[in-house]
Amino acid sequence: MNIDWGSVLYQQEKTSINDLKIIVEEIDQAKKEEKEELEKKLEAKLKDLMLPNEHLAYHYMATINQKLSDNFRAAWQKQNLKVNLEEVIEKWELTKYIKDNFIYPDVNLSTLPSYSFVIKLMFRLKKPYISLDENDFYIIDNPLRKDKVLSLPFVASSSWKGSLQNSLWQLKYEPENGLIRRILRRIFGNEKSLSEEIDLKRGRLYFFPTFFTKKSLEIINPHSRERRVGTVPILMESVPQDTTGFFTLLYVPFDLIGCEENEIKKQVACDIQLISEGLKSMFTYYGFGAKTSSGYGTAYESVEEGTITLKTKEIEFSLKNIEEVAPPAECYKKYLNEDGSIKEELKGSGKYGLLSDKEYYKIKNQLGGSRNEYRDFRQWYGLNGEKRQKYLYSLQSPKPEWPIWNFGNFSQLIEVSKNIATSLEFSGAHNEC
Repeated sequence: MNIDWGSVLYQQEKTSINDLKIIVEEIDQAKKEEKEELEKKLEAKLKDLMLPNEHLAYHYMATINQKLSDNFRAAWQKQNLKVNLEEVIEKWELTKYIKDNFIYPDVNLSTLPSYSFVIKLMFRLKKPYISLDENDFYIIDNPLRKDKVLSLPFVASSSWKGSLQNSLWQLKYEPENGLIRRILRRIFGNEKSLSEEIDLKRGRLYFFPTFFTKKSLEIINPHSRERRVGTVPILMESVPQDTTGFFTLLYVPFDLIGCEENEIKKQVACDIQLISEGLKSMFTYYGFGAKTSSGYGTAYESVEEGTITLKTKEIEFSLKNIEEVAPPAECYKKYLNEDGSIKEELKGSGKYGLLSDKEYYKIKNQLGGSRNEYRDFRQWYGLNGEKRQKYLYSLQSPKPEWPIWNFGNFSQLIEVSKNIATSLEFSGAHNEC
């Protein structure tokens, strides 16, 4: 099928590629004053071939003219040093569909056994993420792994599982330790084996893939030990530093259905703490993806939208970590809408996205506040505005069916997990993890 598809694409682009070949030959024979114009013409035509199937075009060029393929690769490299795939998604009018079905997967705990839980968080890459794709026809030797439909770079579910399991082993949760080995088996499932004596068992964790909407190129230049200079630069496709990704992890104690309540609580309390410690070490220290030993694939300690939702009726909703923010001073209320957001006329180019002093001076008579009062308000809004909006939104939101805990970094995730384990212990479990 791939060969047939490649043949169709070749027939479509054959004329354009042959035209490019002629231009390259003309450049070789042209005089200095003519070369510049021909090179501009070549660059413009090369851009026309920068399509989703430019990789097949490159391989065809390599078979007919090496210089042409080198030019094409250089043009591709220039365009792919930094790519924002969100622009392509918006052009296709698929933004909402991709966010709802790929970026932010929804988990309905109501259909799952009691004490199932889901951990969600938005992380930000501290170092670029690198992975290995299975595409044999690519313009460079080290492409990112991408999904087959939308070509979005992603971390596969199996990659998340392997990285978390490796991080727990690195934390000295050695598989030789009998207790820890049993815990790891019930979380991840047992090892694959051809022996009929071992009953294969699925683990309690389900990892959702994480999709990214940005990609770039990393250039690694190995140095000669003798001359201590670079030899041949190696291009590696990557997800760049500071790109955000949404991580979702589901825990389902399906194998505890029918067991005593206290035993279920005890195991869940133990597992949630172990998983949280592993997530912190995986994201912030050991990394995920390829070349983690060189520092790739790590994230910052802080996260956004971090939540743990546990399916239980035995823990009070008051345990939810909603940060209450004191209301603004009476004189500040004229600058805000009822939901805590800033009024439209105050948005500007100044600090915190508000009007500068000079901009505010032109409209101060409309709101009736002095310049000094506005400066004080702007400072308050910068420190408390976003938190206040989130707090007001939480008050207006319907009460969730299951208790939710919030966290803002991986250390808080561990503390929240300990609090959940303690709550389960008070309700009947005895944690022996």
